[in-house]
Formats: sequence, C-alpha cells, structure tokens
Amino acid sequence: MEKELSSCDFHLHSHPEKILFEHLSNVGNKSISTSESKKLSLDKFGIDDNIFSNISFLIGVCHDFGKGTKYFQRYILETDPAIQRSLKNKKEYHHGLISAIFTYYILKKYLGSLCDERSLEFIPAIGYLIVKRHHGNFQDADDELAELINEDTLEIIDLQVKSLEVDELNSIYEQLLEDCAISPDINIFCNDYRSISKEILKNRRRFMKFLKKKQFTGYYLITLTLYSILINSDKIDASSIDISSEIEISPELVDMYKVEKGFQNNENTINKVRNEIYKEVTESVEKLDINNKIYSISVPTGSGKTLTSLSFALKLKARLKEEKRIKAKIIYSLPFLSIIDQNYDVFEDVIKTVDSENLSGDVLLKHHHLADIFYRTQDDEEFEGLKSLFLIEGWNSEIIVTTFVQFFHTIVSNKNRSLRKFHTIANSIVILDEVQSIPHKYWLLLNQVISGFAEYLNTYFIFVTATQPLIFDPEYGAIAELVKNKEKYFREFDRVKLEINLNPMSLDEFKDIIESEVKEKTDKDFLFVFNTIKSSLTVFKYLKDLKLKNSDYYYLSTNIIPKDRLNNIKKIKEKSEKRKIIVSTQLIEAGVDIDVDIVYRDFATIDSINQVSGRCNRNSSKSYRGQVNIVVLKDDRKEFHRYIYSSFLIDKTKEVLEESPSVIYEEDLLFLNNNYFRKVKDTSSEDESKELLSYINELKFKTLTSDFRLIEDKVGYEKIDVFVENDNEAVEIWKEYLLMKSLKNPLDRKEKFLAIRKKFNEYIISVSKKDFPCEEPEDLNIGYIPFEQIKHYYDPETGFIFELKSTMMCD
Repeated sequence: MEKELSSCDFHLHSHPEKILFEHLSNVGNKSISTSESKKLSLDKFGIDDNIFSNISFLIGVCHDFGKGTKYFQRYILETDPAIQRSLKNKKEYHHGLISAIFTYYILKKYLGSLCDERSLEFIPAIGYLIVKRHHGNFQDADDELAELINEDTLEIIDLQVKSLEVDELNSIYEQLLEDCAISPDINIFCNDYRSISKEILKNRRRFMKFLKKKQFTGYYLITLTLYSILINSDKIDASSIDISSEIEISPELVDMYKVEKGFQNNENTINKVRNEIYKEVTESVEKLDINNKIYSISVPTGSGKTLTSLSFALKLKARLKEEKRIKAKIIYSLPFLSIIDQNYDVFEDVIKTVDSENLSGDVLLKHHHLADIFYRTQDDEEFEGLKSLFLIEGWNSEIIVTTFVQFFHTIVSNKNRSLRKFHTIANSIVILDEVQSIPHKYWLLLNQVISGFAEYLNTYFIFVTATQPLIFDPEYGAIAELVKNKEKYFREFDRVKLEINLNPMSLDEFKDIIESEVKEKTDKDFLFVFNTIKSSLTVFKYLKDLKLKNSDYYYLSTNIIPKDRLNNIKKIKEKSEKRKIIVSTQLIEAGVDIDVDIVYRDFATIDSINQVSGRCNRNSSKSYRGQVNIVVLKDDRKEFHRYIYSSFLIDKTKEVLEESPSVIYEEDLLFLNNNYFRKVKDTSSEDESKELLSYINELKFKTLTSDFRLIEDKVGYEKIDVFVENDNEAVEIWKEYLLMKSLKNPLDRKEKFLAIRKKFNEYIISVSKKDFPCEEPEDLNIGYIPFEQIKHYYDPETGFIFELKSTMMCD
C-alpha cells in the first residue's frame, strides 16, 4: 500500500505562501461543508443533497487545476512586481479556462457513475462556467462556451497542457478524489482535452436550446449557488479568515424586550393596536404550514412592524431548525439608508437589553456602503480594514440588516463580489420592509426569482409594508397574509385626514396659502415636502424670511451633507418649547421617524402620499386628527412631479384619487392603496421583466446585469460627488484622503480608505456637474470645496449653493 501523501510531498504553489494541494483540499472541504449545511429542494433536477455536496466539492478541488502549469508557477513565485505584472497579461499564464475544461471532465466522470445521469447532463457545463469565471464576473453562458471555437484560444491551452506538472497533479488528484469513486488520470486528460473541448462545444447549442425552451429559474439558482460557494470558499482559504460559529438566539428575545421596556401596556389606542398586531403575527408561527414560504405583514404606518417582523422571524427560525433542520439566517432588507441605521439601532437595543453577551458582529451585522468597517466576534476577536470588510461582505452573521440594493443586486447579478454571499440567502428568512418602493416594472421578475428561491433553495420571505404592492397576488393565494384583521387595524387608526387639491398652482400661489396658515396656527408643527431640491429651497427661504416668533426652522434634502442631515433629524426629534417648521424633499418619507401636526405634500404617487401621511400625528398623541394636504405644484415648464415620477404611476394615482372623495380618512387608506396597486398591476407592461427573465433563464448573466437597475437616476444629467470641507474634522479627513491617494500599493490604498470611509462619506454630496463650477482635483475623480471657500459654495443650513457668481473659483 502506498503511503498517504501530505502537503509536504508537493511543491506546486497556488499562492506565494501556499501549496496547491493544500489550497485545493481546503477549498473542496469548505465547499462541501457549506453545501452540507444547506437543505435544498433540487429533486426536480435529479439532485439530492448528497449529489449537490459532491458536485460542490469537485468544483472546489478542480477550480485551480490550471495552476499546475510551469507558466503559472513562474508567475506566482516571481518576486519582482513589475515582471509579475507583465506575466499576468499573457494568456498562457492564466488558469481559468484550462481549469474549467478539467472541471467539466471530472464532473462528467462523476455523474457517469450515477444511475440517472441524463437528468444531470448539463451540470458539467455549469461547472465549466463557474470555474472559468471564478476570478471575474460572470459572462453570458453562450459566449463563454463559444470561446472554445477560437483556434488561438485552443493553441494557448496546447501550450499550457504541455507545461503541466503531470506527475504531481496525478498524485494530488489521486488523494483528493480518493473517496469519490473517480480515478483521474492526468495523462488521459492531456491526450483528450481537445476532444473534451469539442464535446463542450457540441453540447452548447443543445444546452442553450434546452434553457430557452424550459424558461424557468432553476438552473440560474443552481449555477449561482454553486458559484457563490466556490468563490466564498476560495476567498476564505486565500485570506485565512474563517468565522463560522453557531450562536443560539432565543425565539422569545423580542417578547422579553417588550416586557423589559414596558411596551406591553395598552394605555393608549396606538399601543393597544401595536400589541394586538404583534400578538396576532407572532402567535401564528405555530399554526403555519411552513411549506408555504412567502408571507406578508400589511399594517398601518407606525404600528410596530419592525419588532413584530423580527419576533416572527426568530420564532420561525426556531421552528425551521426543529422541524426541517434548516439553520436560517435572518436578512432584514430596507430601501433607505436612514431607516437601516434606525432599525439596526432597534435590533441592537433589543439584544443589548435582553442578551448583551450576544451583541457581536457574528450575531448582528449592518451592511451598506456607509456603514462602519469593523467586525467583532463573540470571542472578542476584532477585525478592521480589509479583513473586517471581507467578513461583512460575506454576511457572516445570524441577523443581517442591509439595503435593497445590496440584496436585489445580489440575487440579480453577475458580479463576483456581490455573488459571494448569494448562497447565504438559501435557507434564510428574508424580511423585505417597505416593499412598495420596488419599481413596478420589476414585479414579475422578482416574483419569479423569489418564487425560485422559495421552491428550490427553501428561502422564506416576509413582505412588510402599509402599502402592499402586488408582486404576489393574494387573490391567487400566492402570498399568505399574517395579519388577518388588517382592515380592523386600519379602521382603529384615526390619526389623519387627507385633503386633495388636483388643481396645479405655481410656487408663488402656494406661498400665499402657506403663509397665512403658518401665521394663524402658531402652535402647530408643519412639514412641507417637495419633489425637487430647488423648489424646496425656494419655499424654505421664503418661510425663513417671515421670521415668525417662537418657531424653529429645519431643512432636509440630499443637498446637505449626511453629517448635517443627521444632526437636523436629531434636532427635529428633540422636544422643544418652540413649534417646528420643516421643509424637505421626499427623503423625509424614507422612514424618518418624526411627528408633526400639518403636512403639505407636492403631488406624488399613492405609496409616497401614504408614507408622508405617516409623519403626521404618527403616535396618535394629538386630541385631533393631523392634517395632510396634497397639492400640485408647477413651474413655467411643467408640474414638478413630472421631473421625478413616471407618468404611468402618476396617472394611476390621479385615477384613484378622482374616484375618491376630496377628504380621505386613515381608515380609507387600505382601500386606496389596494385600488392603486390593482390598477398598476392590471395595466402595466411586463415587457421589461419578461426580457430580464429570459436573460436569467438562459444564463445571460452579463446582459442581465447591464439592464437591471433597482434605483434609476431620474435627473437625466451628469452628477459629481463633492467633498465639502465643512469643519476642522473634514480638513483632517481630506488630508488623510490625499495621503491615501498617494500610496502606490492598491491594497494599502484600499486599507487606508476603509479606515476613513465612514467619516469621509459624511461630507459627500452629489450635485449636477453643470451646477458645480470648481475644477476637480487632478486624478481624484471627486469634486472638492475647500474650507476657506466654504461660505461661497455651502450653507450649513440649506447645503450646496446653486446661485454662484461667475467670478468665484475654487482653489
């Protein structure tokens, strides 16, 4: 019997400090352990959990086969960076394509040993696609397979095959594949790789024809799950950072928190309703048919949906573990950064209050582009910079709070960096809060993708909103409502009345109306919400010039740097003897938790009107109804809402409002919202969704990602990010930024920037290039307003100053 080999017997390297055998073994083992932790439902494809794990393992041990060439070994062991860069640009030093062909060969051998090979016939091609792009972004499958037509490409493979260290590779794979009933002979592969390439090409058209005919999401989800497992395992081994702890979170965590905080009392109507909703939703967990995986919580704004949905998810998580052996993460996703920080703080307070020992990065994680780059484990191991970013981007936590952009641009993506966390969504409980903000043109697309996650990857979804869009239609039983008495709760809330005036008026006409009202109602807090920054600035300056006594003025928009914006929101929330007059753009609708007496809102879509109504008498603390006034404002060209919202949605809103009385009460809002979304669903075009779905179903990854945009730039002009050196802290941060930019090593630059990123972004605004007269600092790709010029370009109260004299120049 031959002696068992160890990494000491091998000399090929995968990385400068790592032996290839060790790396392949680690990636294969991490891939199989990740796969085995998942409970998938892929029987339709002839794939049980054991086969899926073995496929994942084989992809893992084959992905760097091409590093066994003399070319790659010369490249990886080269110590001169300049020489190494020049070698990297030569195709014979690349390892992706030859590794992909080898992966196809090994998967074909493995699947040939199974009884029902036919149902798995396209898996080797999927393995080829995954390995070919494990260091880049996915391309369209047809293009990737067609690359083997190119004779120049095959001649590069000829050179690589001749330079393979065959003896050592044979020894490596004999050991790695010992338990897989596969006896790979690298010599046979070297003789047959051209015929294997021809076979891949031959099957290409049949594979593409099959995908086009079937038109379902299953192969997309399988491909990206396997890809995600591979690149995550690969990056973990390359970085030597692996955090994998299973931390128990009590399903009664929120129950205990509510008792601790005294939220159980029903001293007023709103608390009574919040507790009734909480009880109804959380007690439903035990009676649920958990074969249904798509749920909704449709409740009025301000009725405690954050705590309710978290508690429901924790209880569902416990039940899934007990009954289905599913270890579910909770992914809480929201559309706006302001409410992400707000909801994260709520979750943090829950854990801190009830179970402070579990307050760590591997329990609760916040992921968005402005979040702190810091990760601490329960064992008090701390990570910063690139290591911390690596853990955050891998969603290494039990509860993840993140943006819609992060979530939806992961499930609909071709990007390596985004897709690394794709596999974590399998078996998770995903809470989608404020789902009404998802563009209606993507409803069908997301319906199909989410249905696929639920059916094949056993992912659970909870749609949470006061205004439930018809992504899933309850009339067809596509979504299970957890709040059976929602009509009752909307009736019990009687906080506001809405008055709608659809006759367009100019800003000057509007000023006359609001001047008389703010002067007469001196004890009332006012909120004015506009569709454009410039209209909001015009009215704010007008109201400020009235110099009303006993009044504090606040302005909110993206025209102000985030640091000042957050300070303004904090001041608005503080109790004051003076009444508050707040002027804002629609950013106030993004879950900003404020409470006023009277709202004026420039015309918008129904969901936006509903959101702004939630800022009026929010906590039912007044003895009278709050007043929400909807008006239509215009300039010389057109109505302001035409600059922001789609004509289709605006027209549907007008249809609904014209069918309603001119005064609307809160109990009417549920009908109003349902009527609106029904009109949108019944009359909107699904062409864009259908086209994107065809890209998904035919594995056209690159085309898909270039066409999918969850957030569209509606302004129609080129913008520039500008750093505003607004205070002494900003001066120091800018110095650090310039120092970072001067570093030659890109990894050093990235590490340095991550250390200042959060504070740096607190001073960034985005403005139109046509409104920004300063020259951009050379090679920085960012605008800059220096401290000594700040008074000319930035007002701390209202933000960027648009009206500038032509003689003013930046230093």
